[in-house]
Amino acid sequence: MAANLPPYFFELQERLNEATKTEEKISILEEMLAICPKHKGTEKVQKELKTKIAKLKKQKPKKIKREVYYSVSKEGAGEVVIIGPPNSGKSSLLNALTNAKAKVTHYPFATQLPQPAMMPFQNILIQLVDTPPLTKDSPGWLKSLIFESDLLLAVFDLSNLEIQKEIENLKELLKAWRFQNKKIIFVGNKIDLPESQKNLEKLKNYEILPVSARTGISLEDLKKEIFKELKIVRVYSKKIGHEVDFEAPFILKQGTKLIELVEKINKDFLSSFKYARLLRKNSRQVKIVGKDYILKDEDIIEIHT
Repeated sequence: MAANLPPYFFELQERLNEATKTEEKISILEEMLAICPKHKGTEKVQKELKTKIAKLKKQKPKKIKREVYYSVSKEGAGEVVIIGPPNSGKSSLLNALTNAKAKVTHYPFATQLPQPAMMPFQNILIQLVDTPPLTKDSPGWLKSLIFESDLLLAVFDLSNLEIQKEIENLKELLKAWRFQNKKIIFVGNKIDLPESQKNLEKLKNYEILPVSARTGISLEDLKKEIFKELKIVRVYSKKIGHEVDFEAPFILKQGTKLIELVEKINKDFLSSFKYARLLRKNSRQVKIVGKDYILKDEDIIEIHT
């Protein structure tokens, strides 16, 4: 075998030698191909792996494919689906942002099912969902999850020399699935590694946020960017004569009118609504606003009927 192959490649090779079932051999070979470095020194290895896979697939009897469907119930202020190639550090990032305990390994494809967790941001919670590596053979439920999400977080390993190619491959895949218009944040993980700094300089044409799940570099900036891209506002409803509860905001889309909030609070208020007193945090100024007022983040609204 060619040099520079990762240790796990040889572990897979031993498993392949012991495998007896065709399906198992195909699965191992495909995993070996996925982790095989892509450069001239491994072209022969890649070709051999592809040839073996093709031969085994011809031997494999055709069966009706029954795909298991997984779904995630939306919770919190928004649902953000984490996608990306193998070994980019998606699970590590999920753990760092949410204090979850998703399985983290040094080999690819460890995540097989969607793993949701809640990310605290100031006084709200945002749902993040870790997913298996994104490939052309990704299951239908993953495509469904991407479709239903409010935002995508595409995570890449900044220390990987093939990062530019990985970014383009992911863009092409999303385009093929007609997801090219989804809101997406590109994240470069492992900025703490020396080789990552050199790669980052080559990515000036890409809007990519460098972070480190391991050391915490720029994770707060990432949280702020996620909140910004969700395009939501937090609005506090104040009862007349009561203090404001800043821990229980209404979560609304940007551009929401005051009358829509009134309906959400109590439909009976629609017919009797007169005006609302508008306040802001750390300000004594009070404004009177009507039903067509466009709500802004952290508005304090006192409804009068």
